[in-house]
Amino acid sequence: GRSYCVRTQRMLNQCLESLVQKVQSGVVINFEKSGPDPSPIGEDGLVDSSRPINSFASQPWHSCHKLIYVRPNPKTGVPVGHWPIPESFWPDQNSPTLPPRTAHPVVRFSCVDCEPMVIDKLPFDKYELEPSPLTQYILERKSPHTCWQVFVSSSGKYSELGHPFGYLKASTTLTCVNLFVMPYNYPVLLPLL
Repeated sequence: GRSYCVRTQRMLNQCLESLVQKVQSGVVINFEKSGPDPSPIGEDGLVDSSRPINSFASQPWHSCHKLIYVRPNPKTGVPVGHWPIPESFWPDQNSPTLPPRTAHPVVRFSCVDCEPMVIDKLPFDKYELEPSPLTQYILERKSPHTCWQVFVSSSGKYSELGHPFGYLKASTTLTCVNLFVMPYNYPVLLPLL
C-alpha cells in the first residue's frame, strides 16, 4: 500500500494522478482447485508417469485470490462482455429473495486436460489472469493447446459442481494465462450449434 499526506490543492491533484495510474481495471476472483492434481509433465512436454502425484498436500496454486484484467473497448472505453460468471445457486421462482453471495466469485477449476472449444460467430470473453502461483504452474506445464475447465459450485440444478462455463488456458506464446468465458455448459451447446 501507499499513504499520502495532502496539504495543498496541488498535492491533491498529484496524489490523485498517482492513484489513477496504479488502478487496474479488473475483477477479483477466488480460484479453487477441484479434484486431483494433473499428471506431472516431463522435460519433453509429455506426461511423466514416473513422478508421483501428491494430491493431498496443498500447494500455493490450489487456491488463489487474484484479479482478471477487464480491458475496455479501445473505441468506446467501455468493457464489453458477452457471458456472465454463473451464480452459485439454481433460481427458485418460489423464493422471495436471492440468496446472499460472496463479493468475489469462487471459480473452481478441474486439472483434467481438455480441448479448447470455440466456433465461428459465437462470441466468447477472454480475460488475462493477474500473475500468481496458478498462472506460473499452468505456464510451466508448457501445454498451450490444452485447457482446464472452470465451474461454479451449485450452479447446476442436479450436480454439486455444476457445468463448465469456460476454461483456463495458457496463451500460445506461453506469456500469460487467460480465462475464457463461454455460454453455460458450452461442451454440450457448441456441438449442437
